[in-house]
Amino acid sequence: MRRFKITSLLVGVLALAFLTFGNANAKAPEPRPTFDNVTITAALHAGGFVNAWTQHIDRIKQIYGINLDIVGIPVNELFDKSILELSMGTGAYDIVQYNPGWVGDYVDFLRPLDDYMDRWDIGWDDIHEGFRVWENTYAGKRLSITMDGDVMLFYYNKNMFEDPEEQANFKANYGRDLAPPKNYAEVLDIQNHFARDLDGDGTIDQAGFTDPIIKRGRGFYGFLLRFFAEQKAAGLAPNYMDPDTMAPAINSAHGVAALDNYRDVVAAGVPGMLQWEWGGAHTCFMTGQCASIIHWPDEGLMTALFKANTGSEMGFAPVPGNSNMTCGGWVAGITKDSKNPEAAFMGLDYILGPDVSTLVALYPGGGTDLFRQSHFESQIVKLIAPQAYLDAHNEAAGMITGELRIPGGFEYYDSLDIGVQKAIAGETSSQEALDAVAKQWEKITDRLGRDNQKKMYAAAMGL
Repeated sequence: MRRFKITSLLVGVLALAFLTFGNANAKAPEPRPTFDNVTITAALHAGGFVNAWTQHIDRIKQIYGINLDIVGIPVNELFDKSILELSMGTGAYDIVQYNPGWVGDYVDFLRPLDDYMDRWDIGWDDIHEGFRVWENTYAGKRLSITMDGDVMLFYYNKNMFEDPEEQANFKANYGRDLAPPKNYAEVLDIQNHFARDLDGDGTIDQAGFTDPIIKRGRGFYGFLLRFFAEQKAAGLAPNYMDPDTMAPAINSAHGVAALDNYRDVVAAGVPGMLQWEWGGAHTCFMTGQCASIIHWPDEGLMTALFKANTGSEMGFAPVPGNSNMTCGGWVAGITKDSKNPEAAFMGLDYILGPDVSTLVALYPGGGTDLFRQSHFESQIVKLIAPQAYLDAHNEAAGMITGELRIPGGFEYYDSLDIGVQKAIAGETSSQEALDAVAKQWEKITDRLGRDNQKKMYAAAMGL
């Protein structure tokens, strides 16, 4: 999804660590089995995840006698291709990577992992509670293991935020100190404050804020972060739907306010933001063109490069509104059609267990963010990551609102994303866009069965 170069120090540390660490889970209630040249196939998000897992193929073969075959699927094809294979019962995949928001569509094709976890401790309690609850547990079963501790953090350029002249001007204009925002209205203030036409050509060259979840396919996350923050500010529990009726909540006054803010923040930013992939937003912040960014945890491992580019220290804070999401975090499950489920679990046990997963999380371009409590306490991690970043990341993982983990989750999200894009592009008002999305959601709910969706929603949201 998004990864950056990591310093030579990290590469050296990892090289040493790979030589130092053995199997991740030496202490277990039951001896781990070995196999006689068994092959298991993992369907993974192509790119970083494939690269990181590939580093462990030989070791898994050596320890368990398992041949790990990895199939890389482009992220925009992963849902369609994997769900097709699963629904056909081909047994093509033993392990499948998926977004937690898709679990309602995947649940019937996944093998519960409770028995395996009881027999072989994979460090379940070590997985951060936010990820355990909102990613891996569904309808009372443990269906997956976290691969990627995705949350959002607020990063900012300390030199720009702490400059005395900027602080004085900001306070004069907005009546408060220039600091990390507590809500998204304050994000808009920061955006407007730093927006500058530096070369006098009539185009904004410097902005106060950007984020990587604007473009089609991800924009719904930017909306939902704001929407849940609006609900929390009003004293409401974050909800996609009315749990009693399954009527959409997104087109409420809270949803409209959230989308209005999102549209205004993008409009006041650097031209082209709507079309940026994560790399464009990353570059804007890392070069000092944007004073702040809401981004995945990757950014916090780039402090040395940030300082080299900007001459500034990087600052860290929770996202505004104390409301977060996994925002595309990934999990791995074992398919019901797997012919070798125990071998598949051993593969997950090795790569995602406490020790080796630390190395996977730090592998350059590997696609994995910290997701275990032991990751945040690891001395290897602390050689690379500032403590302030680790504290912010750990705190953010405790603020998660779960993905829309019901049947049709992908479809609900996609229709929301289309509506968000139309509003941000100025094609329609926020209210009109969200009303149209709400109508689509009602149709999806009716088609899939309102009573069943209500039951699944209650289970997914812990109601």
